[in-house]
This record gives sequence, C-alpha cells and structure tokens, in this order.
Amino acid sequence: MKKMSLKEIQQTELDIMIEFDKIARKYHLKYSLCAGTLIGAVRHKGFIPWDDDIDVSMPRPDYERLIRLNRKKKLWPAHIKAASFEDGTLDAPYMKLFDKRTRIKEDNFTQRDVKHLWIDIFPVDGLPTDSKKLKLHYHLALNLCRLNVASVVRDGYGSSQLAVWVKRLFMTPAAKLVGRRNIARLQKKLAYRYPYKTSSMCGMVTWAYDGPGQALKKKEYETLVELDFEDHKFFAMSGWHKNLTGIFGDFMKLPPKEERITHNLEAYIDE
Repeated sequence: MKKMSLKEIQQTELDIMIEFDKIARKYHLKYSLCAGTLIGAVRHKGFIPWDDDIDVSMPRPDYERLIRLNRKKKLWPAHIKAASFEDGTLDAPYMKLFDKRTRIKEDNFTQRDVKHLWIDIFPVDGLPTDSKKLKLHYHLALNLCRLNVASVVRDGYGSSQLAVWVKRLFMTPAAKLVGRRNIARLQKKLAYRYPYKTSSMCGMVTWAYDGPGQALKKKEYETLVELDFEDHKFFAMSGWHKNLTGIFGDFMKLPPKEERITHNLEAYIDE
C-alpha cells in the first residue's frame, strides 16, 4: 500500500463528503459543516491547510432518518461504508463514513472500529434555554466525552504531564471498567434529555467538545446557506458566525503553530 500525503488524505475525505452531500440532497436531509470544517469553509473556502478530517452535523431527526435509509437502501458507492453507534458498528455515539480502500495508523488512539479514512457525522440535539441548565448540561456531556476518549487513548498522550497522569490514574481505569459502548449509551441518554423536536435551542451533545458556546436557536441551525469548499458548495447553518464565535472567539485569526492540531495519523491506500 502507498502512504498518502496530507493533500491525498484531504482529497479522499472530500470525495466522501461529495457522496454524502448527494444523498443528503436526494433525500432532503438537513446537514451543516461544523467545527474546523466550517472554519475552513469560511476562512479558506476549503480545508484548513493543516487539517486532516471533515466534520458534519445533522439535526437528530435527519440523522436518524439517514441511519434508517442506510439500512434499507444501497446509498453509497462500493468503496464507502457507513458505521454508526445505532447499528452497532461504531463504539462512539455518532456516525462515520469510511473509504474502505484506505488504511490508517493512529499514534494516539487504539480504536478497534476505526481502520479507514472517514468523515464524521454528529447528531444535533435539543438544549435547555436557561443558561445555568445549559452550562450544567454541557458540563456533564463534556465529562462523558472525556471518559469516552479515555477508553481508547494511548498511555502518555495528553495536553500536559498533569493531564497524562490524571488519565493514567483515574480516567482510563474508570473508562475501561465501564466500557466504551456503555459510556456512549450514557452520552446518548443525556442527549435525549431535551428532545430536539420540542426544543427551541440546539447543539451537539453526544460529542460536546465545542461546549455551550455552540448553542443556537433551532431556526438559526435549520435555516441553511451554501458555502464554498474546495470548489464545491456544501450546506452550513445560517447562524455559522454566531456558532463559530461562541466556540472559538476570533475564528478568522490563524492560531499559533503549536495549536495547529491534527489527528496525527498515517494513511495508506491500495495502489
């Protein structure tokens, strides 16, 4: 197999994204670019130059409809495979689309269910309108996310030596004792606390790393605009500026080099 360059990794993920966008448009499924991918679309009209993944979010009802469609229909080209927590093919509480022609090697994680290059598809759930309840909700959600990651992180990986020791002594043993799928069930249960259909606010809860700053009125999320991304047009929430500012502050400013983080993976493709 041939080792892939960053550009080749990005092109492979873009190809998956194009196929996902076709299906979303065909079946009238709402989605939005999110997180670093959304910054890339706004700031670079494509990938952040050092980025090596694509993140997409979907309202919970659309996300669940996509899972049902995937069970009933042949949605994807032969080289693309969908995996989700709901179908028992992913241990994290969301969905991935994989390119099966690729293989990856991750230095920092030991994920038995992630073997190929992918794009992430995260469900968006309802949120409380009260600011104190919102902060508490995300505090719980973020701790569950950290526990989920601790169950697959390699020993010695962390943002600081203190973080490494906290994971080694407390979080990793607890996470492995509970089990990743059980943690994901707790994440999903928390996400359902405020049902999407009856909530006026929404945000990603099962993967809560962007915190309460991402919260939007449902109308700001569901009303979509098209943004340029690598010479294609993909959908984004109309409230993208408020969303990105709430998460990142001045998102148009390039971060210092030491904060330009990737998944630190190697990827290979069948020649």
